[in-house]
Amino acid sequence: MKEIKKHLILWGLLIHNSLMSQLEYRANFFTGIAMELGYFLAKIVYMIVIYKTGVPINGLTPDEVLVFFGTYMIATGPYAGLYMMNLFDVGRQVQTGDLDLLLVKPVSLQFMLTLKRSDLSIFTVDVLLGIAAVTVGLVRMAVPVGLLDMLGYLGFLLSGSLIAYSMFLLPQVLAFRLVKTNSLAGLVDSSWDFNNLPMGIYSRLVQQIGVFVLPIFVITNFPALFLLHKMEPLYAVWGIAGPFVWFLLTSFLFRLGLKHYQSASS
Repeated sequence: MKEIKKHLILWGLLIHNSLMSQLEYRANFFTGIAMELGYFLAKIVYMIVIYKTGVPINGLTPDEVLVFFGTYMIATGPYAGLYMMNLFDVGRQVQTGDLDLLLVKPVSLQFMLTLKRSDLSIFTVDVLLGIAAVTVGLVRMAVPVGLLDMLGYLGFLLSGSLIAYSMFLLPQVLAFRLVKTNSLAGLVDSSWDFNNLPMGIYSRLVQQIGVFVLPIFVITNFPALFLLHKMEPLYAVWGIAGPFVWFLLTSFLFRLGLKHYQSASS
């Protein structure tokens, strides 16, 4: 518990430093917000088409689909704002030897390598817009949301974020052997948009692969399914256990891959 507390305090300081660094260049900070708003507007086109046609998607009404979309935006906040930029930088640090500086620090290398930088402008915009979309969907459906519903929703959001962190870190483990993993990371990153719409639009086989093999659908579908009371019991169990399985597996492979790292000074 002391180690967890220490790393949480350190993470808070890293986030604070990232924010201070961003605010040194205000124009760049607000440009980032504008770009993220543009990203949201591009994605909302899907919802406009769905509302105009009024056709249910696999039994889901447009308002229910809006809840899925809002959850996707909320989940995009931690992914794009907290750890994506760090994951994409792993290969460069291995190649240049910058990793040597992190190896000597008295904290978890995986923690420092994947969470040292953040972009709160992206995080805040995505989360707030996502909350707004979910709220509008629930209000239009007049769905009562109790405390347990909210706690469960937040819990599955956290578990989904842990799945996302683990899944997108996994390809970067190869950087210790291949050094350059930009193409592979880009390929994996493109899978994020599979969560744009409910997983029900895909075939049953694709759904099972996206839940149990490469659990991309766990990230945003599970919180929405829980909130709308449409979650299957097996999915609920996997939504709780899966993140820990994936995190432990990724951490083990990270430590295993680190053994093949050759220091720039060697």
